Amino acid sequence: MKATQLRNRILAFFVGIALFISALFGAASFLFAYSIEDRFFNALLNDEAQTIATQLAAGEQAKPRLAFIQYYPKLTDLPKAVQDMLAQEPNRIEFSGEGEAHYHLKKLPSGYLVAEVSEQLVVRKIKGGMLTFILVLFGGVLVVALVLAFVSLMMAKRLVKPLDTLVKIVEDAPVERLPQNFSGQFVNDEIGAFAKTLEQALARIRRFISREQAFTRDVSHELRTPVAITQSSLTLLKQTQLDDKQTELVGRIADAQHQITQSLEVLLALAREETLTTAQTRVLPVVEQVILNQAEKIADKDIDVEVEVATSVTLPIAPSALQLLLNNLVGNAFTHIHSGVVTISASAQTFVVADTGQGIAPQQLKTLFEPGVKGPDSKGMGMGLSMVKRLCEKLDIELSVSSSEAGSVFCLKFPDGDSQVSH
Repeated sequence: MKATQLRNRILAFFVGIALFISALFGAASFLFAYSIEDRFFNALLNDEAQTIATQLAAGEQAKPRLAFIQYYPKLTDLPKAVQDMLAQEPNRIEFSGEGEAHYHLKKLPSGYLVAEVSEQLVVRKIKGGMLTFILVLFGGVLVVALVLAFVSLMMAKRLVKPLDTLVKIVEDAPVERLPQNFSGQFVNDEIGAFAKTLEQALARIRRFISREQAFTRDVSHELRTPVAITQSSLTLLKQTQLDDKQTELVGRIADAQHQITQSLEVLLALAREETLTTAQTRVLPVVEQVILNQAEKIADKDIDVEVEVATSVTLPIAPSALQLLLNNLVGNAFTHIHSGVVTISASAQTFVVADTGQGIAPQQLKTLFEPGVKGPDSKGMGMGLSMVKRLCEKLDIELSVSSSEAGSVFCLKFPDGDSQVSH
């Protein structure tokens, strides 16, 4: 939110509160004045009622002491405006007549007392002055509210200035170097405590990043070196005289070696937050290679594998990343199904691995992509699907899974316009 927006909201708040309170007390002033005036007239009528009762008891003629109060023995003797209103509202005691006439009524056991109080209505006469006074008071309160608002803004600006400084420190820090040793410049108050806590948190993050960078650097060297040695040894071994069984075993080792190399590149790219090279990859050759790599898992099972992938289908993903995803998804299906059908299909924007196994338990389905979660038949570490999720998030691929007693379906959906079918 911009500072001007915050300032305007504070000003509007103070002004609104001032106007509301002024209007409330102005209305209360008028209600109070009218209420006092009505009580005064009612008190006069009560006094006159006692006088009339005394006069009637003594056999005298009923005659009120005050000139603006009249005694009427019968209902039909009342002023017409009063009679008409009583016909509609029998319990009413205050009436408006013709012109400025105004009546107050008190019913007696033997007649009525009516006070025509138009000349005694003090509030009516000073209403304009009261309204002027309240408006002037409104203006004064509004000025005071504006002054208080500006004072509050100045105080808030001074109080928030250290927070702005803290935000500036964090914003100006380069991504590769988090800020440090900045909490000492802040006063020992709430913002100072926050700055100190933030500095400690950033220090922990910096140490964590340093450890991760050292780990990925060391792993990259320590793994790539033996992989390169193994690859060169396999190359030399293939050039020697081998029997059929040895050739088969060397081929399997070479495939595993190739899979390790690709997986290593992808995992290191994820750990280092590198950008995986994107290319239009033909899907069918990768699917065939993945099925061959995972074939051992279904060697002794009654499983049919159906591949519904046209030779022309391509997806916008590097071959190594695609193979890593498919190795985990297809290998997962091969591992957890004992009999049935595994269907692998792909179109312009989606890739689907479906099986007709027993399905995934609902409780396990909620945590399926969390690290360390695995099924009862899994012999791995439960990291494959977690790695699949991370890679999909990095490449903006939508990963979804559905499961029932009829089987499970894993679906990869690529962003619109990024996938295509080559011709």
